[in-house]
Amino acid sequence: MEMDSTTLEMARRFYGYGRWDAPYWFIGPEPGMALDEGSDQKRRVEAWHHFDVPELCDCRAFHEHIGQMQWHRDRPRLQPTWRPLMLLLMSILERCADTESLREYQRDRWGRLSGGETCVIELSGLAANNLKVPIDHKLFRQERVDVIRQRMATYKPRLVVMYGVSEKEHWQELADGDRAFLPDVILSRQSTLLVFTPHPTKHGLRNTYWSVLGERLRSKGVVPAENT
Repeated sequence: MEMDSTTLEMARRFYGYGRWDAPYWFIGPEPGMALDEGSDQKRRVEAWHHFDVPELCDCRAFHEHIGQMQWHRDRPRLQPTWRPLMLLLMSILERCADTESLREYQRDRWGRLSGGETCVIELSGLAANNLKVPIDHKLFRQERVDVIRQRMATYKPRLVVMYGVSEKEHWQELADGDRAFLPDVILSRQSTLLVFTPHPTKHGLRNTYWSVLGERLRSKGVVPAENT
């Protein structure tokens, strides 16, 4: 699939949503895409330019701009990948994690530039609704991994959650090449805890997986003492 220069630039430089200085990072293989978008990146490229081509956008503003209102309306649908990740974070922070609380968090705080506490980014800058979409899912991959490593070193998040077992080699690279970094292994790198998990939409993963992992991360000291 041929891409014009503006789409290529987004594939290279657009990482996702939220703030680099957020304490809680979530890194996935690639952004999802609504079925009605097909494989067309045009709406997303236009939105990225509308917001002045940043590395990170506000999640709510970006989706509203591309006409995907379902994730941020008054009573939003829970996005299938985000919901387990938010459940994990609520478990770590000992906050309410019932459905309505997760809806509210997704609408008002998930990947937000203002009032948020998360950095929600991807290894790929191009969205797809499945891996069969005819795009280069690995485009600029090494460069993007290098940038993410640099941002981690600069901003020192308290927690980095990476998901998708197929990306193990990249997760290990982000963990300084540690080959002992395997699914559900928690590593500490200075002030940052690292963990990688199966993709949240993997069949058979239950809510208890995320809540138990959250308890394990909390016991490792993700939350500073003043917030416990």
